[in-house]
Amino acid sequence: MFRLIRTQLLRSLIAVAMGAACVAAVPLSAQAQEAAFPSKPVRFLVPFPPGGAADIFARLVGDRLAQKWGQPVVVENRPGGGGIVATQAAVRAPADGYTLLVVTVGHAVNPALHAKLPYDTLADLQPVARLATVPSVLVVNPSLSVKTVAELVALAKSQPGKLTYASSGNATTSHVAGAMFTSLANVDITHVPYRGSAPAISDLLGGQVSMIIDPISSSANHIQAGKLRALAVSTATHSALAPNLPTLAESGLRGYDFSAWFLLLAPKGVSPAIVAKVNQDVSAAMASVEIKERYKTMGAEPGAGTPQELAVFLAAEVKRLGEVAKAAGMKVE
Repeated sequence: MFRLIRTQLLRSLIAVAMGAACVAAVPLSAQAQEAAFPSKPVRFLVPFPPGGAADIFARLVGDRLAQKWGQPVVVENRPGGGGIVATQAAVRAPADGYTLLVVTVGHAVNPALHAKLPYDTLADLQPVARLATVPSVLVVNPSLSVKTVAELVALAKSQPGKLTYASSGNATTSHVAGAMFTSLANVDITHVPYRGSAPAISDLLGGQVSMIIDPISSSANHIQAGKLRALAVSTATHSALAPNLPTLAESGLRGYDFSAWFLLLAPKGVSPAIVAKVNQDVSAAMASVEIKERYKTMGAEPGAGTPQELAVFLAAEVKRLGEVAKAAGMKVE
């Protein structure tokens, strides 16, 4: 009997010890994974086709991170739904840091345009880093008989609904910028959404649409080649890439001030250590001569900010741009 009791006691002690070891192993394993991050390829989900500003910045920064990490950064383009398709995919991905999402202004506008989204914009995702900030530029096809913003507004008022403005899709940067223009100028210009900047610019070059207000990086080469005519920049200050170009506010649209921003988000639940590491490594990439020079050629400013600061920024943008969307009468088309 004593032998039986002793055997049972020994088994109990072994079980307790093994259980304790397992419990202790969990945080150690998590810490080891964080320390080793990344130990496999990292995905950047981009809500637009290749060729647009979001795609360009994702690839530039992704290449720099891949060099530092010794792991591939794979840019995966998932256009559709004004960013909703890619965002939903990111929300459903494991919260391990290996799937990150590139978003821009449209991400903050979507809650105002859709009665119900398949995710919570602020609760289901967390900011990791800012990739860039870029002024947008108002460009028209040279066949349009206008050389100033005032002439464009006058033409639009003389032909209500006839002129068109392209966008890279519903609730995207160019949609918001165009809607702000029509609202402040009090003109009726028809919105034509595309599946990304590249096809929108292509049709603008072909004369199928009248204008677009898109990040200057998307159309700079066409402006320099004389294939598109730039009328004004969207920001309150002049762009270093086009210093002689007036601002929209100077051109008669008082109060017009708009910049395109590009954030890197992660699914909620990614460990603070991994979020901090990616943020620091993106900051290091921003400080590189390679990135600074390339950004300069695109009129872009390198991103900055801690994850905490960017969380405050994004929440404020959701509120501000929601009000802009309402005032401009934006809708999904």
